[in-house]
Amino acid sequence: MKLTFLGTSHGVPEADRYCSCTLVETGGRKYLVDAGGPVMDLLIRRGVDPADIAAIFVTHMHGDHTNGLPAFTDLISWYFKAAVPSIYLPDPRGIDALRLWNTVVHGREPRLLNYIAYEEGIIYNDGTLRVSAIKTQHTGLSYAFLLETGECRVVFTGDLAGPDKDFPAVCFELDCDAIICEAAHFTVEAAAPTFEKCRTKRIYLNHIAPRRTEGIKALTDSNPPYELIVVNDGYEVEI
Repeated sequence: MKLTFLGTSHGVPEADRYCSCTLVETGGRKYLVDAGGPVMDLLIRRGVDPADIAAIFVTHMHGDHTNGLPAFTDLISWYFKAAVPSIYLPDPRGIDALRLWNTVVHGREPRLLNYIAYEEGIIYNDGTLRVSAIKTQHTGLSYAFLLETGECRVVFTGDLAGPDKDFPAVCFELDCDAIICEAAHFTVEAAAPTFEKCRTKRIYLNHIAPRRTEGIKALTDSNPPYELIVVNDGYEVEI
């Protein structure tokens, strides 16, 4: 599984970081986790054909995780018509909003896209990638994701209420090849005891608030029993 972090900022974009979006590639297929940055622009600049995106999985409806969707759905409605991704949203009102937005933009009923409202449990399995949604407490409808292939298991925490409140229990129960953890809503010092309980050797810090960076360096320098990796826009890793 290859991950490319297209956007790694916190609630707002910065001069060198877009908001949350990650490209996932495995088994010759491509997917997105969250779409907070200008996803279509970022894909085009990387030479990724929008038609190659099989699915988009949104952890929750906050703008820094969804603001790229109106432009993306607009462009696949009329121009990139070979693109037929399944778009997974935790709130069905988001589906209605995107349909209305594209109706207004195009002045007519837009092309019918494959929107899917999901709940907790296995939400996707195309034979290459299986995705399970795990409820969190960041909002009333927010989720972490467990991504599994035949050879790899990766957890995206999404935004959390706190490491001692809703950190995905699967991280303590199953061996994970990597955990992609947000670093905006709590300090890594507070998360350190939780990290130590995780059955993984690598934790990637994403969605990073600048005020957290000093604590991240201190934890990294303490030589924890796992590799702690800070990711920025454009960071690529094979897992």
